[in-house]
Amino acid sequence: MPILETQDLTYVYGTGTPFEKTAVDHMSLQIEEGELVGVIGHTGSGKSTLVQQLNGLLRPTSGKVLLKGKDIWAEPKKIRAIRFQVGMVFQYPEHQLFEETVEKDIAFGPKNMGLSEGEIKERVKMAAAFAGLKEDLLQASPFEISGGEKRRAAIAMDPEVLILDEPTAGLDPRGRDVLLSQIVNYHRQKHNTVLLVSHSMEDIARIADRVLVIDNGKVAMFEKTRKVFSQGARLAEMGLRVPQITRIMTTLKEKGYPVSSGVLTV
Repeated sequence: MPILETQDLTYVYGTGTPFEKTAVDHMSLQIEEGELVGVIGHTGSGKSTLVQQLNGLLRPTSGKVLLKGKDIWAEPKKIRAIRFQVGMVFQYPEHQLFEETVEKDIAFGPKNMGLSEGEIKERVKMAAAFAGLKEDLLQASPFEISGGEKRRAAIAMDPEVLILDEPTAGLDPRGRDVLLSQIVNYHRQKHNTVLLVSHSMEDIARIADRVLVIDNGKVAMFEKTRKVFSQGARLAEMGLRVPQITRIMTTLKEKGYPVSSGVLTV
């Protein structure tokens, strides 16, 4: 059984107004437990609208989102509990930090789940370690730490499904590499399901097991990473590109050099 599934999922903004727009259009897909899925698509393709429905931030206009086989909107009063199972980290996640200390920010989720003080402390300790945050940072204000540390603090949670919407936006190359490494380490050690929404084809190629390509609110492709990026012409038609190194190797092969066009990373 997939951990997450959408069935004929549709979301329409401004229903019944002159500004009506279908952002997610009859989308059906399955995400297996423990996968690291990359989500790509041009600006306005429906990526963010899709992932905000996966954890109940947006209620579908029609269709269903299933978490471990159960409709997350079957009991609307329990939708808040779904958000602890399917965690969302938005673009510029440091804007989600609001407590006096980093420790209190990380503890906010477990505290609201009704866990005991001992369980909360243990969760905070484990989450901070997974996020690569040094212990002395836990008592610091979230506004006193670096940009990269803020990002790591914001992803220091332990949901069954972690959704990251452009988590590396605005980071320098070193900060981006550190954060991606933390995401990969988190996934390897916890075996939780991770969805990474990104405009960086290099980041997706580097860490994703499968890639979901969205075009005009529909599933255009949902395949293994190498298979998706082997279809450069089709991606280009959707306003997307393959990783730079893949583009170089494809060009060399077209010119007769004996190289593989399936190279994804340097």
